[in-house]
Amino acid sequence: MPLTGAQSILKKLLPGKIFRFVYNLASGCYVLWVKTLDELYYFFAHIYYLLANDRERLAKIKRIKKIRKYSMVGRTGLFRTHDIAAAMEKEKVDGCFVECGVARGGCSALMAMVAVDHDSNRKLWLFDSFEGLSEPTAEDEYQESLRYKPGNRSSDLVAPGYCLGTYEEVESLLFSNLGLSRDNIALVKGWFQDTLPEFRRKTGPIAVLRIDGDWYESTRCCLENLYDNVVSGGSVIIDDYESYVGAKKATDEFIESRSIKTELSFDGRGGCYFTKP
Repeated sequence: MPLTGAQSILKKLLPGKIFRFVYNLASGCYVLWVKTLDELYYFFAHIYYLLANDRERLAKIKRIKKIRKYSMVGRTGLFRTHDIAAAMEKEKVDGCFVECGVARGGCSALMAMVAVDHDSNRKLWLFDSFEGLSEPTAEDEYQESLRYKPGNRSSDLVAPGYCLGTYEEVESLLFSNLGLSRDNIALVKGWFQDTLPEFRRKTGPIAVLRIDGDWYESTRCCLENLYDNVVSGGSVIIDDYESYVGAKKATDEFIESRSIKTELSFDGRGGCYFTKP
C-alpha cells in the first residue's frame, strides 16, 4: 500500500531503521488508541441501552461483543454488516448471506447470529482459502509493509499469507463456541478463482454479498462470479474499498462496466456498501 504524503517525507528525512522504528511505534499507538476507544464505546453503549430498555440495540451490542475478537473489521464496519443483515431479515429479502474472505470468522458469525435471532432459515455461504492472503498483483500498487512481521500469521498485517484464519478455527467459533447449526452454514475452502465458478449456481439468490479479499483480483473475481446472484434490493459490502487501491479499482471498474446505477455509502473505517438496483 502506498505511503501517505507525510510518511513519504519522513522516510526521506530519516535513516531506514529509525523510520521503521518510528512508523511501528506510531502504528502501534494508533491501534491501541482505537482499541481503547472501542472498549469504552461498547462498555457505555451496553449500559445506556440496558437502562433505556432498548432491547434491539442492546441485542446488537451483545452480538458484536461476542465476535469482535475474531474479526479484523473496525467497530463501524461491524455495525454496518450487522445492520445490513438485520435489514434483510426485517424486510424478508430473499436469498442467502455470502462472505468471501472469512479470516477468523467474526463477520460471518455476526451475520449468522442475526439470521438465527430473527428465526430465519437463511443459508450462509463462507468462501476462503483458509491460507491467508494471496499474492497481490500490479493493480494493487503493493509495497512491502513497513510493519514488523509477527510470527502469528493470524495478525491483521496485510501481506501474503497473513490475515489468516484456519478452517478449524472458524468451525470452532461457529459450531462450538456459538453453538450455531451446521445445517445452514457451508464453509468452502479454496481460492476464489477455483471455487466461485463452481459454487455460484449452488448459492442461488444472494441477499448480502460481503467481499473482504483486500486485493484487486480477489475483489474482481467475487464480483464477476457472484454479483448476478444478488437480488434486487440486496446489498453488496466491499470491506476494503477505501483501504486498498486494488479493491477500489476492481469495484469501480465493475460498476462502470455494468453501468450499475447505485450510490456508494461508507462505513467510516475503509469499507463501502451499496444496494443492487
